[in-house]
Order: sequence, then structure tokens, then C-alpha cells
Amino acid sequence: MEPTDIVMIHQLLGLYGHILDAREWDRLAELFTPDAELDYTGVHAPKLYRGIPEIRGYFERANHPSAHHVTNIFVHRHDGDVVVKSKFFVPFTRASHEVHRWYGGDYDDVVVETPQGWRFRAKTCTERWQFTQGEGPVGELRATF
Repeated sequence: MEPTDIVMIHQLLGLYGHILDAREWDRLAELFTPDAELDYTGVHAPKLYRGIPEIRGYFERANHPSAHHVTNIFVHRHDGDVVVKSKFFVPFTRASHEVHRWYGGDYDDVVVETPQGWRFRAKTCTERWQFTQGEGPVGELRATF
């Protein structure tokens, strides 16, 4: 894999956050292959979604955080696939969010190079921790891991 490919895969992960934050659902083909699989059951999605129309339907109805952030991106080959492991952290801080919290976990992705650029063929999201502010005069802080 060339260094340029690794940079463009990092760009794909960054663009994912920007497209979701802007709710630009018409741009999901810039992120996913037509037959992509989205497995967010690790963050309480009811099922695995296949194909851009199903993925779009899930994202349109999801309780999105205020922003999506990705870090610790590691790209490597495994069994012939290009695999991306990364960490996410997201704030749920809008007035409509119940409860207000910081939330994080892992992304495990398989990406492929297409004529249009790198795309997710499979994206899995798994929760690992959350930091929640509770009720009270100062706000009791609780963490779960």
C-alpha cells in the first residue's frame, strides 16, 4: 500500500464525520460502496444495514451526536483486505440530547479502492465508554467503561 493510499483513507474517515455532522445524506456514496455493510449493533442499532439506501435510512433516523471525531487511525492489510482500526469520541450536548454525555469506542472498517476513490465496504461501530453528567447542584459525574 502506498503512503498516498493511507492518506486518502484517513481523508475518508474525516469526510465521514463531516458528511454525518452536516446530515448530507445524498453524499453517502462518497463514503460507502453500493453494497456496503454497516454494523452499529455494538451501539444499539437494531440490525445490520446493507447497501446505501438502508444505511441512509438508519442515519436519517439516528440520534446523532453534536459532532463526530475519529482518532488513532491504523491502516493495514489483513487476509487480503485493507482494514482500518480507529477510535471515535462524540459529544451528546444538544438541548435535545438526553442525557448529556461524552461517548466513545471503536470503528473497525474494511475499505476498498474504487475508481472514485477509497470507500467503506464494511463499517462496524462498538461502544467502549461514556462519561455522563448527572443531576444535582454541581452535576455529579459518572463514567462507564
